[in-house]
Parts: sequence; C-alpha cells; structure tokens
Amino acid sequence: MARSHFGSPLGIKAVMTIMFTAEGTFAADWKNPRPIEKLDFHVHYGLPGARLMVRSGGSLDIVALNDEYAWKEVSEGGAATPAPTRGRELLALTKLTPFGALWSVAEAEGHAKVSQVGGKTVLRGTSPYDGLDVSITLDAYKRPQSVTVVDGKTTYGATFADYRDDFEPNYLFIFPKRLTWTKNGRPYADLTVTAYKTNPYVVFPVPANVKPVSK
Repeated sequence: MARSHFGSPLGIKAVMTIMFTAEGTFAADWKNPRPIEKLDFHVHYGLPGARLMVRSGGSLDIVALNDEYAWKEVSEGGAATPAPTRGRELLALTKLTPFGALWSVAEAEGHAKVSQVGGKTVLRGTSPYDGLDVSITLDAYKRPQSVTVVDGKTTYGATFADYRDDFEPNYLFIFPKRLTWTKNGRPYADLTVTAYKTNPYVVFPVPANVKPVSK
C-alpha cells in the first residue's frame, strides 16, 4: 500500500492524514445504518484527530475529535457543543481504514504479533496510546482485507475491497473503493468511496467551550 511519497521513505507512517468522500449507508444515529447522501471523513492519525460529516435527509451531522477532546459542530469548524461520548467511537472508526489499522500495529512495535489463519497473514497489535486491540487480515497482495477493533465490550469490524490507484496519481497511495463497517456484529456502514486524498491539510482546533473527555 505504501509507495514513495515525494521522495520520503517508504512506509505506512508516511501517511499522516487522509480524507475521503463516500455514499451508501451509515449509522448516522450511531446505532442503525440508513441511506446517506454524502459522508466526508477527515483523519489525522498522529494527533489523533478526525472530523466525520454525514449529510442525510437534508441535515448535516458533524462530530470532531482532537486527542482527548470531542465535540459536535453546526458547520465545519463552526459553533460547537461538547460530545464526550462520541470521542472514543470516532477514534475507533479511524482504525476502520487501512492506514489507521496499520498505524496501531506499527505503534505496538515489539508487542505486535504475526500469525497465519486460514492461509492468510494476520497482524495484531495494541497501540500504547489508545489501548485499542487491532487485528488485520491481509489479502493476497499483503493489503488489509479486513480489520477487527476491540474496545472493551465493543467490537468493530471492517472489510475493504477494490483497491484503486485512480483516486490519485498511481505513484502515490492506493485506497479501497468499498468499505463495510460493523459494530458488535451488526451493520454499521456500507460505503462506496467517490474521492480520496493522501496527506491533505486537515485541522481540528479545539473550541474554547470543549473540555477533555474523562478517562
């Protein structure tokens, strides 16, 4: 998946940020998936930070994360209200992307494990920065095919299909056209990606009225 990026060393952590746009179904109420008009997901793996924007039924729902802070926005970067219960789940969703999952294994360093399950390679690791247990099954091309993320009693899953090199110039990075997500075995999202960018400029300034999420 990782290619040379403007002369930088080849490696997964060369991907610091991503953004993608998708359509399909998503659990906009954080429980039950329904058809959506558009989903935009901006992620900064290093912070970590994210902004998830979902338009459905004529309304726009936005939730953002910056490390230990989480909030809802009226518009992108606009008026905010604290949303402490959404932060952890939004963090888990960043792992339901190929690069996010691999970041966890990379951060696990010497504690990461490699095994063979059903003839496929499985990578497993827990980042010391967030405590999320991440398992990645690789496909025949050594790309993430599926991911399992365990956070306490909650288990998230993802599958990736149809990796494409036409979202960006094909000397950069590839990204799957199809993503499906689950939560505790139930459907969470079925997305078709319509646009993707590697290492875009994304920012998540913490609003003054937002306090840290209690740990």
